[in-house]
Amino acid sequence: MERNLTQGNVLKNLISFALPFLLSYFLQTLYGLADLFIIGQFCETDATTAVSIGSQVMHMITVMVVGLAMGTTVLIGGWEIPDVPCILLRSPVPPFC
Repeated sequence: MERNLTQGNVLKNLISFALPFLLSYFLQTLYGLADLFIIGQFCETDATTAVSIGSQVMHMITVMVVGLAMGTTVLIGGWEIPDVPCILLRSPVPPFC
């Protein structure tokens, strides 16, 4: 299914585009919460602290990877529009122009 995000209601398009990302972040937070609950029941304080920090680090890595993927999508989208002037000259990756 192809969808044109440049036409129609902006808020509806934005929500439909962002909802999968928000849902995945929410599910990852629930997974970290379940880890903390289970570890908290059976282990000591040091294990609970380790799981808490590990969950936050994994969440940060996931957000960074999703951000890089979105940025790459924008760069690839620039290739598909031939009439747009090259705005990527200041890009750290010059072959994209």
